Amino acid sequence: MSEKILRIQGPDQNGIYGRIRETGSDKLIIHLHGMTHNMDHMLEVMSADFFTQHGFDHCRISLYARVDDSRNLANSTLSTHVRDIRAVLEHFRDMYREIYITAHSLSALAVLILCSDDIGGIKAISFWDPAFDVTHFWSTGDYLHYMPEYKQYQLNYGAVFVLGEDMVREIAEYPDAKCLELAGNCKIPVQMVIPEQSIFLASPHTSPENYDRAFSGPFSLVHIKGTDHRFATQGKQKELFEIVLKYFNSDNDVC
Repeated sequence: MSEKILRIQGPDQNGIYGRIRETGSDKLIIHLHGMTHNMDHMLEVMSADFFTQHGFDHCRISLYARVDDSRNLANSTLSTHVRDIRAVLEHFRDMYREIYITAHSLSALAVLILCSDDIGGIKAISFWDPAFDVTHFWSTGDYLHYMPEYKQYQLNYGAVFVLGEDMVREIAEYPDAKCLELAGNCKIPVQMVIPEQSIFLASPHTSPENYDRAFSGPFSLVHIKGTDHRFATQGKQKELFEIVLKYFNSDNDVC
């Protein structure tokens, strides 16, 4: 098995970079990170370790990277995420018999938007604590600080990141009601894996259970106790991966 850096041509002549591990499988998992993560964070690397040991090729994508022709987080938007993910899916579409997606946090919202537009060719999707209704989550803490002189926001998650105005504005266009509407347009089998300390705890007007009724296609909802939004507590990442593996190896017709 080998791992190599992959460059995919993006829709704006940008480079979309990833690390792909090829085992000779005809099944591929495309992993998409959450906001402030990239392809080399622990969740992403451990995911590649696990799934390549269980019969899948694995490609983890960075939606921004420290490469000159890549986007960076400050000039990314939800729309660029959606367009770049579409380009990644189109790149792999005819290369594998089965393609699966694992999407953590904000990338899950981008994939949900794509689902409603019939992306095609995807066997199943696993959303890892999807960041739906993000604006409500941000309103519950001192997370966003506007910098009018730069037309940007500081995002304070302990470490401070910079977001453009368009990213914040576009995310605000997807409150709970809009996310539920998008779920109703998704025909692809979807699994949602929700940690005990979920981002949904910040949105008392909704819950993961609402999506059980919202998705029009096959849907599976699983909760994991004793862990957080990043599944960072001891042993919980492996528990997450085993849950996803079981789902991807099933017929995905779980209700």
